[in-house]
Amino acid sequence: MKRPVWRSGSVVLAVGLALVLSQMLVAQQRPRPRPVPSLNGRVAIAPTTLSTDWLYLDPDSARQEPLVTENAVYVPLRTGKVVALARTDGARLWESAPGVATTAKLYRLGDALLACASSPAADGSPPGGIVRLLDLTTGVVRREVTLPAPITSRVVEDGVRLYVRLGAAEIAALDPHDFSCRWSVAGDFTEHLTYARGTVFVGTSAGALWALDAGDGRRQWDCALGAPPGPAAIGGEMVYCGTSDGEVVAIGRADGRLRWRRRTGAAVMAPPLIAHQQVLVASYDNFLYAFHPQTGELRWQQQMAGRLVSPPSWLTETTLAVAALDDREITVVQAPDGRIVARWQLASERIFSALHVEQGMVVMATERGIAAARLQ
Repeated sequence: MKRPVWRSGSVVLAVGLALVLSQMLVAQQRPRPRPVPSLNGRVAIAPTTLSTDWLYLDPDSARQEPLVTENAVYVPLRTGKVVALARTDGARLWESAPGVATTAKLYRLGDALLACASSPAADGSPPGGIVRLLDLTTGVVRREVTLPAPITSRVVEDGVRLYVRLGAAEIAALDPHDFSCRWSVAGDFTEHLTYARGTVFVGTSAGALWALDAGDGRRQWDCALGAPPGPAAIGGEMVYCGTSDGEVVAIGRADGRLRWRRRTGAAVMAPPLIAHQQVLVASYDNFLYAFHPQTGELRWQQQMAGRLVSPPSWLTETTLAVAALDDREITVVQAPDGRIVARWQLASERIFSALHVEQGMVVMATERGIAAARLQ
């Protein structure tokens, strides 16, 4: 006897509905990940006024990033000079001869200070570069070297070569003794360079992260991110960085494959910190984030006093000092759980740089010059 077609279809439909209902029941029983709430521990802690130990107020030093060592604070002035101040009391140690305005952050190279500047060309051609090596203790110019283009990035090194961006379209490896070029790679690169384990990581304006072999400049891989990346940080077998459109990404260090990407509310242009099995990220959306390094799972997010453009600074093995751009507050956060444990406010100065913490003292650039305060 031939079975009616409608009855066979009904059986199939009933079985399908039963499977869907069973899957829905299992899904309801399966635990769902809870959204991570935004923390705002600042509201529960009253700020304490932090008096400054010393101030160096000079219009040409305003908002200029200092280089802080165990004994001194070195400040690049817009006039091309470099001023050395005693870290403990701000007393002036020396002042270099006038030069050309620096084009990169000051860098310590052994017992010398590396000051990078540009030399404008008279015929209208692109400017050349100048590197001055200043004695750390006296400020005397030990050596001055000309380069085909100015150094326009932070300087990174591996003990054998210095890695820099020259101009806006070249990454170069320089000999630290005579500054001769060992290799160079052309491209539309950003100023953010990172070195780790024989590889130089640098972003492009087109929105990719490149990995260059430190020995010969050969490109090992490039990873398209869709927006220009900020400085990279290396943790285990991963490379982490933020992007100008607010993402945080994890990339395999060996193969350049994207492992995970998570979005924040604004640009992430500060280098991540990897600690306590977390990737700590400062975002321009006022939040400090903590992600799981392998999965990208959000662990916590803590609201700060304002826009974050610099990475946090370590106070202890478990606490971080965080400063927002153009704000007077220094917020102390527990790295493992994001809990705020203290809030300090400067009496008058507004912060415009990363916090440089050395032996219980924090040094920072302000809107008027350089300020130093002893942490309580």
